[in-house]
Amino acid sequence: MGKELFQDKFLTVLVSGGFKKVCYREWGTPDSKKVLICVHGLSRNRLDFDTIAAALSSYYRILAIDMPGRGNSDWLDQPEDYRYLVSKGNQFPIFHNVLNALIARSEADRVDWIGTSMGGLLGIELASKVNSPVNKLVLNDIGPFVSAEGRAGNAALASAAGIYDTKEEGVQFVLESKKAFGPFTPEAAQKFARDSLTKTESGKWRLHYDPKIVTGREPGATSIWRSWERISSPVLTIWGKESALLTAETVSKMQITGPKTELLAIDGVGHCPGLTTDMEIDKIKSFLLEQ
Repeated sequence: MGKELFQDKFLTVLVSGGFKKVCYREWGTPDSKKVLICVHGLSRNRLDFDTIAAALSSYYRILAIDMPGRGNSDWLDQPEDYRYLVSKGNQFPIFHNVLNALIARSEADRVDWIGTSMGGLLGIELASKVNSPVNKLVLNDIGPFVSAEGRAGNAALASAAGIYDTKEEGVQFVLESKKAFGPFTPEAAQKFARDSLTKTESGKWRLHYDPKIVTGREPGATSIWRSWERISSPVLTIWGKESALLTAETVSKMQITGPKTELLAIDGVGHCPGLTTDMEIDKIKSFLLEQ
């Protein structure tokens, strides 16, 4: 994949601990006002979108972000600042403001959105707001409800990572622990695993996120059906039918309530589809580009 296709850039945001740097990868024509925002899952990063961004970069300016604490973005000082949904007291989390700053950086009045897991939940909340700039929303294996068990399992998986003496050991851990992702070719699986890792100052390897991303999370189920009901944008949901986070019951309800999502269901895949196959890319492209 030619590096001339993209640039990694930084955005400065103000959080409770002061100013922090947030990294994003930009694809496409820099002055294009047709913008696609891509937001990853809980323990992932901007590199998850390389394949689909390359496929869509002739149609869009694409901004794929590392949310705080992930990838090349700064870590947050307080674990509770990693909470990413609107609280019961209607307090807007830092992540909403980070994404609003990214949209402002794009200078687009309207943006399309691909959100995997956490990134999809953030997309639902932002798309539900009055005068939202979200034009079309693609949800990758996530919906307005996630059970407490599903959330706990996802957090446990993120917490299981350790320190590895070699990159190969880290790659093997990723391939074993994230078998639900895909479907991947062998080459795509290796890229996914390598993109998950970073080298430490001691020369060892670890997963590329702050371990605190799971320590400040509120327990229990996630239910944002009220936000879902307020969305007027078209929605496409990509569903790994073996997913532990997005159930058939939730998918069925999403198809008949709120924006009444379109659906691409993928057999034999759990949480999450990798967005690297022709089937996924063609469906997302047709959904986003149809008038």
